[in-house]
Amino acid sequence: MIDEADADILRLVADKGPLTLSELARELGWSKSMIHRRLRRLASLGLVSLREVGGVVIVSTGQQRASSIAFVGILRASEYPYVIPFLRRLRDRFGHVEVRVYDDAFREALDLAAGRIQLAFAPAVSLLLMNRVTRGGVYIIGGGSKGGAAIIEGRQGEGHVTTRMSSMELCAEEAHLEPPRVYASSGDEILGSVLKGRAAKGVVWEPYASMARRAGLRVEPCELEACCLLGANAQAEGLFDVIRRAAADSIAEADRVDLQAYASLVNMPYELVRDSVRSYEFLESPDRAVLRRLIGGVRNVVMPDSVVNEAVRD
Repeated sequence: MIDEADADILRLVADKGPLTLSELARELGWSKSMIHRRLRRLASLGLVSLREVGGVVIVSTGQQRASSIAFVGILRASEYPYVIPFLRRLRDRFGHVEVRVYDDAFREALDLAAGRIQLAFAPAVSLLLMNRVTRGGVYIIGGGSKGGAAIIEGRQGEGHVTTRMSSMELCAEEAHLEPPRVYASSGDEILGSVLKGRAAKGVVWEPYASMARRAGLRVEPCELEACCLLGANAQAEGLFDVIRRAAADSIAEADRVDLQAYASLVNMPYELVRDSVRSYEFLESPDRAVLRRLIGGVRNVVMPDSVVNEAVRD
């Protein structure tokens, strides 16, 4: 979990780095031991780079300006058939480009912020958060998808389960689902928790909503004006225009994509992807007005009441 103190460290390193541990402590007015603990965790997430020279710890962002694109992130979902033509266009321009398929949107966003992937179709919630935390280390540069989200209801259990800082958690907020809220790291885990009675409800995306329906669970759509959009690491800024055009052209082809190839990419049954992709609409560009309307819900997702219990150690 990244909190405001972490964000202060990341902003300072982005603005003035590289910095020594002593310089950070002086700028922030905090103890060196407290900052060092946080730096180790941020380094494990790939958000900063630490090196020791003559016994002095030096902190930097550790990123270089990208001259090419090597990795594109997507979530395991029915949502991104257009990644197939997008990948083809990127390979025509940059050579070898790989897709990394994630089960956890927040992990995908962290990898994007750290530069482990250069592009990602990820929840608008996660991208907005990473732009704020990294002070412009991540940007939304293209369109994506909306739809596909649903609340699934089991026959026993209490509370609900969802994924952290994602469109699904935003759905949970807007639906005022009963606490406690439990976080899972994949759609499979959410579905399993509801089926096994560990939670009364779960918030999932397609094709997991269709899987829940086939398992006899009650499924209720959860409508959001935007879900996943194209995010980019700031180090690729010189390439944004060509990437944006390639994405818009590819999204325009979404209805004509070979779904067998896409199902194979996300390792999902073809029939399931074929049927559930109909739940999505495709957006060739981001809508700033829609994103502004999301902000109220985003605030509650980023800093819910539960963060106090998670962050404070007695």
